[in-house]
Amino acid sequence: MLLCASVGALAVLAAGFVSQIHPSAPYHALAGDCGRDDLVVAGGTDVSLKAQRRALIKQWNASSYPDGRPHRHARLVEVSDSTDLQHSQLAAVEQSGGCAYDVLIMDNTWTAQFAQAGYLRKFTNLSDTADFIPAALRTGQWRGAQYAVPFNVDVGLLYYHEGTTPPTTWSDLVEQGYDAQLADYEGLTVNVLEDVWNDGAAHVLTGNARTDEKALSSRVYPAIRRLTARVQTSLKTSRQYQEQDAITAFANGDKLMRNWPYAFSALATEPRMRASGDRLLFHVAPLPGHTVLGGQNLAISAHSPSPGASADLVRYLSGTAAQRQLFSCGGFAPARYSALGLTPAERSPADVQARSCSALTGRPPAPGDPDLPNQQQLTELGQAVVTALGRALPRPETEHYPTFSATFRECSNKIFDGTAGGADSFAHDVAKALNGRPSSC
Repeated sequence: MLLCASVGALAVLAAGFVSQIHPSAPYHALAGDCGRDDLVVAGGTDVSLKAQRRALIKQWNASSYPDGRPHRHARLVEVSDSTDLQHSQLAAVEQSGGCAYDVLIMDNTWTAQFAQAGYLRKFTNLSDTADFIPAALRTGQWRGAQYAVPFNVDVGLLYYHEGTTPPTTWSDLVEQGYDAQLADYEGLTVNVLEDVWNDGAAHVLTGNARTDEKALSSRVYPAIRRLTARVQTSLKTSRQYQEQDAITAFANGDKLMRNWPYAFSALATEPRMRASGDRLLFHVAPLPGHTVLGGQNLAISAHSPSPGASADLVRYLSGTAAQRQLFSCGGFAPARYSALGLTPAERSPADVQARSCSALTGRPPAPGDPDLPNQQQLTELGQAVVTALGRALPRPETEHYPTFSATFRECSNKIFDGTAGGADSFAHDVAKALNGRPSSC
C-alpha cells in the first residue's frame, strides 16, 4: 500500500511538472489506486463521431463473458486533444510506476519508447493476427515482440469539393494549395514528411531504415527548401492549422484539404456540406502519393493491477465488431481487413463492403438526425483508405521519436522562416535527434 501511494504521488508530481510547462493543458493525472476494481483506459480526446470509443466502453460494461461472468467495469479517461500532451502525461505516469492506468491508447510511434522503457506488457497469445493489416500490426512491435495492438489506422486523404478536379500528382497538389496541418505540433512532422517522401526522398526517415546524414542533407533538406516557397504562398494559412482548423476552413469553402479519415464523418454531418437528401457536396480520395501511416494502438500498462482483465478488454476493443462500429458510426479507419469486408487474400479497394451505422447497429437515427454517412459514402471512404494504405509509410521507428519529432519540427520551421543553417547543419541535428540527443537546430 505504501508503494502504491508513493508511486501515485510521483505520478501526480510528474504530471504537475508538465502542467507548469503547459499551464493551459487539460491535465488529469490520477493518483495510483492499486486496489481499485475498475479498469482505466487512458488516451486522447475521442474525436470519433458521437464518441464511439466511449460507446464501446459502455457496451463492454453492459456485456459478459461467454460463461456469464460480467466484464470488469471500465472507464475512459481522455487526457488531451494534443498528441504531444497525451504523450507527456502517459509517459509521466508510466515512468513513475503508478497504477493509474490499465490500458493505454497510444499513437503508434510511441511503441518503441514505451516498450524500451519497460512501460508495457507483452502480448504473448494474440490470436487472429492475420486479419490485422500487417503494417498496422508492425507498429505495435519492438525487437520481435508484440507490445501493442492496433485500435485504428490513419492515412492522409485528399478531400475536395464537388465540381473540383482533384490533383493527380503531388507537385500539382502543392502548387494549387490545400488545407494542411502545419501548426507547431505532431501534425507538422506528418505533413512535412509526406511532402519530403513525395519530393525525392521516398525511403528516408521511415521505418527502421538507417538514415545517414548524406541522405538528410542531399534529399530531405532540399525538399523542405522547395516546400518553403509554397508555405509562404499557397500554404501560408495552414501554418496556423491543426486538424479541426483545416476541417473548418474546408467547410468554409476552401477547395482542397489533406486530413485523416475521421474528417469524412465530421463533414458528412455538417449541414453546409450536404445538398438535398443524402448527397454530399464533397468527395474523398487517397493523396496522390505516399502518406504517413498513422493510427492509435492499445497497450497494457506494465503497472496495471489487472493485466488479465485488461488483455480481455484490448481483445474486445480491437475485435472485428468493435472496429466495424468505429468505422461505420465513428469514422475511424479500422485496422482489420474483416471490418471492411476484406480478407488477407482479397483486399482490393473494389472489394470494400461497408454498412451505415443504423444498418450495423439495427438502431434507426433519432428524428431529424440524418443517417450519414450512408453505405455508398462509407464505401467511398473505405476504398480511399485501402488505396492509401498501399502507399503509406511509417514514421521513423525509434525509442527517441519524441526527440526526433520536436527537432524535425523546429528545423522545418526555421527553414520556412529563413533562419536555419545549411544542409549539413540540418542533417547533423536531425541525425542527433534520432539518437536521442535534442538540438536547437
